[in-house]
Amino acid sequence: MGGAGITIPGAERLIWYFMRVSGVLLIVLAGGHLFVTHYLNVPSETTFDFVAARWANPYWRTFDWLLLMLALWHGVLGLRYSIQDYLRTPAIRTAGLGAAWALGVVFFALGTVTIFAFDAEAVAVNTGPLSDAMWIADLIGLSLYVFAAVTYVSIVLLAVWLIRSLFRGQMPIYTGGPGQYAWALHRATGIGVLFFLLVHIIDISLIGLGSELYDRSVAFYAQPVLIPMEILLVGAVVYHTLNGVRVMTIDFTSGGYRREKTSFAIVMILTILLTLPSAWIIVRAELGWG
Repeated sequence: MGGAGITIPGAERLIWYFMRVSGVLLIVLAGGHLFVTHYLNVPSETTFDFVAARWANPYWRTFDWLLLMLALWHGVLGLRYSIQDYLRTPAIRTAGLGAAWALGVVFFALGTVTIFAFDAEAVAVNTGPLSDAMWIADLIGLSLYVFAAVTYVSIVLLAVWLIRSLFRGQMPIYTGGPGQYAWALHRATGIGVLFFLLVHIIDISLIGLGSELYDRSVAFYAQPVLIPMEILLVGAVVYHTLNGVRVMTIDFTSGGYRREKTSFAIVMILTILLTLPSAWIIVRAELGWG
């Protein structure tokens, strides 16, 4: 089986294949990064000293740059599908696509410069421009609070709507089968992870301004109100990865589509099982349990 992408003409075919090739590579890259920062450690522990020790090794810098490149463009091109689906007016759609490409270019450049221009000894003395501009870290923290609030409120509203729909005897959202639920969750988790990635690129870029400024931004992850969001982020990455594998089995095997219901159930169970250990590690470390 060659996959449905073989029937797509022109550049769209290349994008279709890039999404799947990058997805396979991100299983290792994003999975490895998640394991280091949310299982072996927790986000609030990824301080200046942690990153400086990591980037003293050129292989880790290469690893992080590959992760940046593939995750960012995988996310931007995935966002492109949502823009094409939901922005129906040609002018607005064009503006949305242009903004997505601009975001990709700007954040890719920012992340690349941050990784390869980082000089631990120069930054450690905290004498560079904006090294004492703690308001930048506070602004990053505020954006995390806003993102968390929007996430929590959205989950509550969705839960209320689902419960009301069930009490009315209505099928929530779709009647077309588990594949459509899997698709909706895949798109939602993809957009959420992309937004967090953009914030993360900004906060990691602060490491070039000064160690104290960067450590202040990282300290926000220890705030109790952000802990549920951290856990949800782990779950979103795990689900998006596993469902991406499920999608590729449907694309590249002859009988994958016949097992959609079973494979979706397996993905959901594995997502919960793989997220729970990280949730316990994060809660225990950030709240000082044990």
